[in-house]
Parts: sequence; C-alpha cells; structure tokens
Amino acid sequence: MFGRLFGRREEPEDAAPPAAHAWDLRPGSFLRLGFVAPEGLARAELEVRGVHALDLSGSVRRVLTVEALALGRLLMWHGERGAVAMGRPVDRPDVERLFDLGEFARLFDLDGAGNLVLNRIAEPADFAGWTAPVYRQEAAHEAFRREADPLSGESGAGAGQAFDFYRLVDDRRRHALEAYVHDGGRTDVVVAALLDESVVEEIWSG
Repeated sequence: MFGRLFGRREEPEDAAPPAAHAWDLRPGSFLRLGFVAPEGLARAELEVRGVHALDLSGSVRRVLTVEALALGRLLMWHGERGAVAMGRPVDRPDVERLFDLGEFARLFDLDGAGNLVLNRIAEPADFAGWTAPVYRQEAAHEAFRREADPLSGESGAGAGQAFDFYRLVDDRRRHALEAYVHDGGRTDVVVAALLDESVVEEIWSG
C-alpha cells in the first residue's frame, strides 16, 4: 500500500455575457476570491482550465480544474449547504508531512469497519488553513469519472472511468480529505477547504 500512495480584465465587445454564477463557468473563464484563510488563496485569481464530472453513488459532482498562480492546479466543486470546496492535490511527501502514513493507509483496509478517525500530525506553514486536526470517514464506495461537462447535457463516453472513492470530513464540516484509487493502484489524494459561497468576489466568462 505504501508504494502506491504517493487587475480586472477588459473583455472584447463580442464576449459572451458574464456567467451568473461561478458554477456556470467554462474553460477559459476566470474568477477572483476574497480574503480567505487557506494559504495561497487570499485574493487569488483562478483560471478555469477544464471540467469533468464525478458520479458518486447516485449524485453527480461537476468539478472545475482551476489554475492558481501561487498553488498551481486546484479542483473546485459545489459543496454541501452552498459551500465552495477548493481541493488541493497532495503527493506522498505531503501526505507524510500531514499524517502518520500507517494510520492513513488504514483508510484502504478492506477488512476495516469504514469508520476511520484520522488525526493530523502537523500543519506545515504552506498548508495553513487547508486541513483539520481530526477527520472522520463518511464514504467509501465505487465512483466514476466522466470527461463530459454535466452542463453540456452529454453523458460522456461509456460508463466513465471507475475508481474507489474515499472521503473524510472534520466535525465542523469545514475541511474534507478525499482519496481516489484507480485501477493499477495509482492513488490521488486531495485536501479540501470548504468555504462560504461569498468567497467568490468576481467572475469573468471565457
């Protein structure tokens, strides 16, 4: 298991009308955030680079891939109760800085009860505001990734790419931790800060 872990723009006169909501944005659009706690996000300007969908046991999540100058690639989706979820992919060295790797690997123990409590061991300065001291597992099931944008009305090719989906949240539901285990054992890990919807201050349609 350890081996497999790891200024405002001027728009042209013929530009499309501004999106009414951040969740209407398409690739090539931009948004700017307000002052928020997670390191690197305060007043950040993000460009939407791509859109895909996750079919999570009956519910569909529209995921924006956004690019931030200070942080690089991030994932953004509509969280529960109107929250804006900003997901930051982390690699194995970062997982080791944040959590005990042995405890983290218990998340994938098929013989476990599925109620893992995971404690953070440190909060590095470059991850300030991105993680919580304690997470509790709330989901473990098969999911599917589809490359089609749900707003397009297209279902995408076939049934989508299957993977095993794991999700943990903190008691205040302000932070989440997700892991996606793909065929062949590749595991993607994302730490997410769940922010108030008002954090999005400006949007520009692409």
